[in-house]
Amino acid sequence: MIIDLRQRFVAPLHRLVRRRGYRAPLAVAALLALLLCAPHGTLHGALTVAFVLGGFLWTLLDVLFVPVTVPLLLIVGLPAALLAIRHRKRFRRPARPGNSVLLCCALGVAAVLLGASVPGEDAGLLGLGALTLLGLPLGWLLWQQTPWAHRAPRRTPGPLGRWRWAAAPLLLATGALLLHYDVPAGTRFAATRPLLTAHAEHALATGDTAPAWVAGYRLDRTELVGGGVTFTLAGTGVFAPHGYAYFPHGTPVGESVTSYEELGDGWYSWSGTDHF
Repeated sequence: MIIDLRQRFVAPLHRLVRRRGYRAPLAVAALLALLLCAPHGTLHGALTVAFVLGGFLWTLLDVLFVPVTVPLLLIVGLPAALLAIRHRKRFRRPARPGNSVLLCCALGVAAVLLGASVPGEDAGLLGLGALTLLGLPLGWLLWQQTPWAHRAPRRTPGPLGRWRWAAAPLLLATGALLLHYDVPAGTRFAATRPLLTAHAEHALATGDTAPAWVAGYRLDRTELVGGGVTFTLAGTGVFAPHGYAYFPHGTPVGESVTSYEELGDGWYSWSGTDHF
């Protein structure tokens, strides 16, 4: 049995790690899996802090755009532009994006969509997605200027090879549209509603309030109140708890809950008191 599992999973994974163009996507995929499996882990907390600090910095630069952001862009941008013009003959033209770039872009978009698919959002997943999508273009452009990126001879792209230049912008545009119309949260909840309903009815019938994994959600706290049940989701929100509530026969109530949003069929999403 162990040998069979190694042949099916470990050996193909080992071959992918050794292949050029798959190491970075495998690393990002491993981080994504770790965040999903350990929403209270150290990595999740570090990425949450990084995302919050980045949000504060972005807000500060937006509010102080004229007195701070514009001079900062001039101080950094003008010398960089002058150096680029002066040494433009030394720069190498980037090759078309390879598997590593496109897979990392797809994983970054997936992390952002997963982070937005829960009430209150998961800042750890959003942090991983933001770091991946922001660092990917800079890292790729810098890598293209190194001699290691041009060891293999360039192949003339065929008719289907040129789509790689459009793949990353299409992925980003699709992700932005899905976020704009709040598709991730609605789609994920609709897909997992039957399992969540079964778990909620089981909790109401038996009084079981133990933490559990249900349909990909880590339910940290279960509270039976007012003929219904509220679930606190792990990893959601930054300064306030968030979750789902099931009240099939009454008005939703709950301790430390400040607002409810009706989802239909007795389900609600809720947010708690902000502790910022």
